[in-house]
Amino acid sequence: MLITVQDPGTSEIPCTRKPGPEATGGRGPMLVNDLATRWGFHRDSTGTVIWFELRSTDG
Repeated sequence: MLITVQDPGTSEIPCTRKPGPEATGGRGPMLVNDLATRWGFHRDSTGTVIWFELRSTDG
């Protein structure tokens, strides 16, 4: 299953990191990396698109 998520983004490259317990953001790529079989990103005119694939439990 392929999933995409889009937001306005920043000029930084999305990467995994360990935000502090009081941080209000920065956990998305870490969660995606832990759950997805593969992931990546691209930018378009409206922001950053992160895509990821989840393994299907069917079959």
